[in-house]
Amino acid sequence: MTGSTRALCTGYGLAALFLGHCAAASARADAWWYAYGLFAASLLLLGALGREFVAAEQRRASSLRAERAARLGAWQSQARAELYDGCCERWWTSCGAEHDTTHCTRKDQAA
Repeated sequence: MTGSTRALCTGYGLAALFLGHCAAASARADAWWYAYGLFAASLLLLGALGREFVAAEQRRASSLRAERAARLGAWQSQARAELYDGCCERWWTSCGAEHDTTHCTRKDQAA
């Protein structure tokens, strides 16, 4: 959650508390229509607060999915490069330590 989102959520929460207080004061003064209206506005602000939390979670999940996809793409390109670098069967079975000198055409046959 970013700083601006956190500040917005704090403002929503404080405004909802203030409207709830005003609704209670209106109810004590027998102004029921005002109390209902203020209570409804307070509920709307609490809904907006919940929406901000859900949106922040969705943004976090989206960035995690993008990061995982980037890591997987890098791993796949590395694996693809290793597959194309394979030269002979002995190279595969020895994990690159040995080469088949009779069939391998690789130039760096140091083993």
